[in-house]
Amino acid sequence: MGKIARLYKGNKLFFRVINVCIVILALALLMFLAVFIISAIVKGTVSDRIFGTADEIQASESFDCVIVLGAGLKSDGTPSHMLEDRILVGVEVFGHVNADVILMSGDCSGEHYDEPSAMRKYAEDIGVEPACILTDGSGFSTYESIARAKEIYGFDKVIVITQEYHLYRALYIADKKGVDAIGVSADLRPYRNQFVREVREILAQVKYFFQCQ
Repeated sequence: MGKIARLYKGNKLFFRVINVCIVILALALLMFLAVFIISAIVKGTVSDRIFGTADEIQASESFDCVIVLGAGLKSDGTPSHMLEDRILVGVEVFGHVNADVILMSGDCSGEHYDEPSAMRKYAEDIGVEPACILTDGSGFSTYESIARAKEIYGFDKVIVITQEYHLYRALYIADKKGVDAIGVSADLRPYRNQFVREVREILAQVKYFFQCQ
């Protein structure tokens, strides 16, 4: 009888463990699905305002500015490949539409790290008049870049330049900050570690989905 009781108790514990594991797996699956549903909502909200080239935008349309978002520097202080492509596309868009300025927004967190200055120099080197370039060194994040364009500089209608995977979040934030924004993708080449960036971007979309409510 004691052996049967011990066997019963052992089985009961086993099934409790199994039930806990099932609940944990179910919650993990629900969270996984929720992340992708939220990402789909963010993308669906703004996807019709993302363009592949400057030519897809009416040249006669007026904008307060073209915003180029920062994307890191090389060890020598020059723009990374991703940032270089954003500047090239931003300059092309700026020359195509009727916009007052091109805003270089990025991280200027130290004496030896200054994204906006590097962006300005690159743009000037390819022919943009210095008077047409505005820099914001407090664009430490996508949210801050967009929010400051509205709240500090007073820009209400803008074109945002970044890679497509990043544009969804940028335009979603713009919507929530009351900025009339469209985006042009700056995907001019393949980029290293892009899969990792896109996974992190999905999580960032979830973060700002809740932060911007």
